[in-house]
Amino acid sequence: MVKSFKQILNEQELAVGLMSQHVCSPWLAKLYHDAGADFLYIENEHIFFNGADMANLVLAARSYGLPVVAKCEYVNRGSIAKLLDAGVIGIQLPMSETPEQLAEVVSYVKFPPVGVRAAAPGTGNTDYEPVNLAEWLKNANDETTVIAHIESRKGLENIDKILSVPGVDIMFIGMFDLTVSLGQPAKYDHPDIIAAMDRLVSSAKQHSKIAGMWIPSYDKAEPWLEKGVRFFETTGDVGFIAAGAVELMKKFPDHASRVGQGDGHI
Repeated sequence: MVKSFKQILNEQELAVGLMSQHVCSPWLAKLYHDAGADFLYIENEHIFFNGADMANLVLAARSYGLPVVAKCEYVNRGSIAKLLDAGVIGIQLPMSETPEQLAEVVSYVKFPPVGVRAAAPGTGNTDYEPVNLAEWLKNANDETTVIAHIESRKGLENIDKILSVPGVDIMFIGMFDLTVSLGQPAKYDHPDIIAAMDRLVSSAKQHSKIAGMWIPSYDKAEPWLEKGVRFFETTGDVGFIAAGAVELMKKFPDHASRVGQGDGHI
C-alpha cells in the first residue's frame, strides 16, 4: 500500500518530489524512489501524456511506496476523477485564482458527504486489490490532498480567501508565471516580486497551510527553507538528461564550446 502522503507532510520537516515531464515509464518511479524522493510529481498541464501510460507510471510509483501528485488540466469532475482513480493522491490546480475554484476541486476530490467524488474501487486507486470499502472511502477522504497553485495577480489578491477553503492543504507558488503576471518577467529579485512571495508564504502560515514551490536545485531552495517553505517540486527527466548530457560532452576536447548551442533546453 502506498505510503501516507499526509504522514509525510505532517511529520517531515521537508518534502521533496521529483518530476515526470516527458518520461512516462514505470522504471522512472523506481529510479526516483531509489534516489530518496518523497513523492513523484507529474507535470500534467503543459505536456501530452498518454492516459494508459500515466496510469501505469502512477501504479508503479504506488508499488514502491511513492505518493503521486499531479496537476489537473481543468476544474472538471471527469478529468480529476481519472487522476484519482489511477491512484494520484495529490491534485494540484494550476492558475488557482478564486475560492470558488478551489471549493469545486475539493468537492471532486472528496467522497460524500464531504464532496461528490464517484467511487470506483478496484483500479489504481486500490492498487488493483480488494479492500474494505468503508475504510477505503474514509482513508481516501483523509489522504487526498488539494494544492492551490498560485501564479497570477488575481490568485495573489485572493490568497486569504483561497486558503480559507476547507480541504485546501498546500499553497504552491508558481514563481515564473507570477513574475509575468505582475509585469516583471523572471525578475525574481525585484522588490514587487519579493513582496508578493513573502505575502504568499505569510498567508500560508497564517492559515496553517504548507507552503511550496518549484525549484531547480537545492541552492535555490535554501533561502525559501529559511522562510518556512517545506514542500518542493523540483527537476525531472528533461532537466536530468540535459544536465547529464552537457556534463559529459563538455569534458571532451573541443566540445565544451558547443554546449548550449542546441534548441534552448540548456
